[in-house]
Amino acid sequence: MLANFFAKSKPITFVVLGLLFVVYLFLALFTGFDISFYFKNSIFSYFTFAVLLLLTFFFQNFIVVKNNLTFGNSYAFLFFILCLGLFPSSFLDEKTLIVNLLLLLFLRKVYSLQSSKNIFKKLFDGGLWLGISFLIEPFTLIFTLLLYGAIFIHKKTSLQTLLIPVVGFLTPLFLYFTYCFWNDSTEAFCNLFNWFTSYDFENYRALIYIFPLCVICVLSLISVFMKTPKILSVKNTFRKSWLLMILNLFITILFILILKEHNGSEFLYLLFPIAIILANGLELVEKTLIKEVLITLFFLCSLVVYFL
Repeated sequence: MLANFFAKSKPITFVVLGLLFVVYLFLALFTGFDISFYFKNSIFSYFTFAVLLLLTFFFQNFIVVKNNLTFGNSYAFLFFILCLGLFPSSFLDEKTLIVNLLLLLFLRKVYSLQSSKNIFKKLFDGGLWLGISFLIEPFTLIFTLLLYGAIFIHKKTSLQTLLIPVVGFLTPLFLYFTYCFWNDSTEAFCNLFNWFTSYDFENYRALIYIFPLCVICVLSLISVFMKTPKILSVKNTFRKSWLLMILNLFITILFILILKEHNGSEFLYLLFPIAIILANGLELVEKTLIKEVLITLFFLCSLVVYFL
């Protein structure tokens, strides 16, 4: 029933997933995750918080559908919501929400490189979004590897394609430096290049993080090992997208590890590649009953987290 319901993208499926997210949100609020704690500076109203989440959902689904990263189903969006449920604190941090949204705008350009249409514009826009995200979270610079990885994987290598992302990236940095220089606050600009980090992972020892991490790690590894041999045996566009997805996953993991703060919200960055990988793994399962069991177990795991 569940597998068939999410097997196709229909408006009703997104309504159900939206309601499921609301359930997770209320569970988070009533089991110790106070949203006012994360928005302690009152920068965003609850309305803005909702808008950020809606934009996150929209761009996550847009990238998947536009670039055919799954076979016309809602499994990726389903796993995205379920993974949000596994990490309650991941969607309650203002900075993380903004940076993740900027990275999704960046990823939108990266995955669209499979098409040769407006290639220079895509590269400039990709560098631009990465530059803007760098101003908020400097460690996003590591995603430059993903952009150039996409250039090489899709065989778009030339002097122009290598330089245009740099121009796009430097544009917001130049504007921000000009602003800081004008206001005699160049120290703020220099602080962007202070990349010292403590590598403190003490929080990850808590069961509320160990349990969901084990769940998604095991299922993701199974999906990768099941899907990769079949994809590599066929030369098509999706093969390149899959290689890019694996690279995306590894770079995101490295990005999370080098961040200065580890409060649980950083797992939001991980959900985009993980959701797509899990969706592709589920697509390989031929028996509907097994799909039903896997989705149900994943859903139950996402509920257990709130009571650990």
